[in-house]
Amino acid sequence: MYHKLDSAMVSAFHRLCRRRSEMALFAQRPLQRKVVSTSELNSSQAWMAVDSNTCPRDVGDLFFGGNTLSHDQTWSASSHAGRFYQRSLPSAQVPFSSLQGRRLFQEALLGGTLESYFFLAEQFRTQDEPTFCGLSTLAMVLNSLRIDPMRTWKGVWRWFNEQNLGCCMGPEEVRETGLNFDMFRCLATCNGADVVAHRSPAAHEGDAAKAEFVKAFRAAVQAVSRSKDRECLVICYCREALGQTGAGHFSPIGGYHEGSDTVLILDVARFKYPPHWASLADVAEGMSRVDPDMGKPRGFLQLRLLHSRWGPEGLSAMTVPLHLPFVPLAAGKRLSKALIEGLKEVTWTAPPCTESDCKEITQNSVAILQRWLSAVVFAEPQVLGQLLQVGDVAALQEVLVRLSNFEIFRQLCDAYALLWFDGMPGEFPPLWFPKEGLPGNATRARGPDHIVASNSAEPWPGTCGELWVLLLLLLPEHLRVAVSPELGGPWVAEGIARTVRGPWALPLEALREALSHILVPPQPPRKSQECSK
Repeated sequence: MYHKLDSAMVSAFHRLCRRRSEMALFAQRPLQRKVVSTSELNSSQAWMAVDSNTCPRDVGDLFFGGNTLSHDQTWSASSHAGRFYQRSLPSAQVPFSSLQGRRLFQEALLGGTLESYFFLAEQFRTQDEPTFCGLSTLAMVLNSLRIDPMRTWKGVWRWFNEQNLGCCMGPEEVRETGLNFDMFRCLATCNGADVVAHRSPAAHEGDAAKAEFVKAFRAAVQAVSRSKDRECLVICYCREALGQTGAGHFSPIGGYHEGSDTVLILDVARFKYPPHWASLADVAEGMSRVDPDMGKPRGFLQLRLLHSRWGPEGLSAMTVPLHLPFVPLAAGKRLSKALIEGLKEVTWTAPPCTESDCKEITQNSVAILQRWLSAVVFAEPQVLGQLLQVGDVAALQEVLVRLSNFEIFRQLCDAYALLWFDGMPGEFPPLWFPKEGLPGNATRARGPDHIVASNSAEPWPGTCGELWVLLLLLLPEHLRVAVSPELGGPWVAEGIARTVRGPWALPLEALREALSHILVPPQPPRKSQECSK
């Protein structure tokens, strides 16, 4: 019995010695990385897959099995929560802060291929959720492009973050499913960017098409990284092609090193991998991998300011009485929806005027103004107040004088003055002009004929009450009707054009037409698949 036991112990000791000898030889060999699919290995072979010639595709697949993780590698069991703190980059990538990474950065800076880096570095952020790489990248890029989201972020500030990028889908849906290539393009367009998407060719299109894609990608990287305009390049790629853990991922490109043909990936998952330099060819290969949800390869997207393709509009805007700022489609949809919801909450109340006060002001005009201003307060007055921006002050004065001859405009202005004196539903400015239509500096006193602002400052919706009345009359019909059915029909637009006449009728009609494209009627929410289309 003891003899048998001693023999077993000796055999185990010999096996251990051989294993240590093999490990010593392995440590002396240069590591050659070869990506293998774990589907080719059974459960016992998987544990032995790491030798001198192979490297595991994903440690999660090896230890937890390929069927237990979702395709985006973001799922984790509760027992694994808080288990990891970052990962080491594969040897093929160069960490941004390493000596080699700093050398590449310095050489790229001297070569002029880091122009886009500084715009992005101002807004570099870490994604808040495992599935928010697309949203974080998009928020980072939109803020780098200095696109006004026309929606409140926090306090008095308008800003993009992961939570306010909703349009055809919201953050909660992204939290569950993540973003694909087409969804990212859709969200970027809805939130105000000019997007040019480039999808990698499918495998059946051949090597020539793939080579052309790599060539186009390199040309785009070189152009954007040298551009002094605010342009950004976003890649949608598969991490596995770079030897990293995970699958589909979005990140912006911060620069290009021509000598090594590498790109600087500003990885928004900084809890996992730091910013790093990666081979352009490897990144192109990662974009060619098929997204299993879409059945298509991924690709890259170029984003820039929407008006940069059509040229600046600032000079022409100063020659008209009023003009509109750029409003992203997503912001316009949200404002229109908020106004509709606000009008549903507003109930009619008796106007705060006596019989003598209301001799020339219909009670209905007061009720209309009260509903309109209450809906503005319910929505976002600080954002709606940005819709009408003053160009030429003298031209605006002339337009308002002429509009005072339009019956509904005059009645609504009188109702506005009465509400301002007796209690507005929110904080709104007094009227800019007295009833006679002439500029004045009259002191505030009881009565609609005398409530005017001290017009020492330039008029805008924060100082000029008439602009809130004009904005109501320029609203799309679905919103005017929601305020009051009496404002429905073409007579409002026709009356404004007939009253203003002259050179300013056409700019006001252009404002009304533009608002109809911005404040679109609310639509039922679309599924993410429809958004992708």
